[in-house]
Amino acid sequence: MAVKDLLVRDTQAPPAGAEPPVVPVRPLPAQTARPEAPLTGREKWGYVFWGSLAAAILVTEAIAAFWSDFPVPTISGTTGHLEHEHHWVKLIVLGGIVLLGTRIIFYPWPYRRLDD
Repeated sequence: MAVKDLLVRDTQAPPAGAEPPVVPVRPLPAQTARPEAPLTGREKWGYVFWGSLAAAILVTEAIAAFWSDFPVPTISGTTGHLEHEHHWVKLIVLGGIVLLGTRIIFYPWPYRRLDD
């Protein structure tokens, strides 16, 4: 009990008329993150390609989640079937997840531009 008394104060009512200190509100700085140049044709086509691929995968997975007789095999179902049939596939899947996680954590390393 003695240790508790040393570490924990009893609650006290604030004095009458006491107000919290007033801190002036600083305005937020202007957003200056603007692209240096417009997107190149390669970047635009990259967005189109990867966006279309992501949409196709998401739509297929979403339809299969609600319709059990969907005729197209999903990526998750195919991977699960392969992992069940061949145990070494689990290592490849785990390795891919580890590489992806490492790449996300240490972005933009190791592919830095020479002018950085």
